[in-house]
Amino acid sequence: MTHLTLAPLAHEDAGPAAELHISAFPDFFLSRLGSRFLREFYAGFANDPTAITVVAHDPEGNIVGIAVGTTEPRGFFKRLLIRQWAGFVIASIGAAVAHPAAIPRLLRAVAYRGDVGDRTDGALLSSIFVNSTHRGTGAGGQLLEEWTTAAARKSADKAFLITDALENDAVNSFYVRHGWVLDGTYQTKEGRAMNRYVKAMGGGSQ
Repeated sequence: MTHLTLAPLAHEDAGPAAELHISAFPDFFLSRLGSRFLREFYAGFANDPTAITVVAHDPEGNIVGIAVGTTEPRGFFKRLLIRQWAGFVIASIGAAVAHPAAIPRLLRAVAYRGDVGDRTDGALLSSIFVNSTHRGTGAGGQLLEEWTTAAARKSADKAFLITDALENDAVNSFYVRHGWVLDGTYQTKEGRAMNRYVKAMGGGSQ
């Protein structure tokens, strides 16, 4: 297993996190919004008291993986937008000019709460990924376990996440191996099938 140093996301990590996100998910919607948008996105996690964040560094100090989420998904993204509205407006204008058809989805992405309907109970694991050289090394498992431990320290008694249901067997199997349970499948407005996983944990004191 790769030796990694795990620590909370710092504000200066937002830029590297954005670039790593794009590298990990080159064809995903948020990546197409560009690194400036994603820098604002990750800076929001660094600045929010409800955020649950883990950054993995290799022995040379390079960021090789990130997991972020929040104990309050219903209010988190609204606070992020209010707190960093100027940066998001600037970043969103560029994204809208490059992809005008994406504007409705862009608005939904900013307001995303990780929910299926009104089901926002528990902590939300919003995003987790490692760079290509660390896939299959156990780095993703270390990140996920540390994130759930951090969520429990913030008194979360359960957590949930959303991931693609189709052509995503390795990722779905990864979550199942780490104790996450499939809680339902639904379709986005774009017709994308998504799985919702949950995990029960013992909420501890902060």
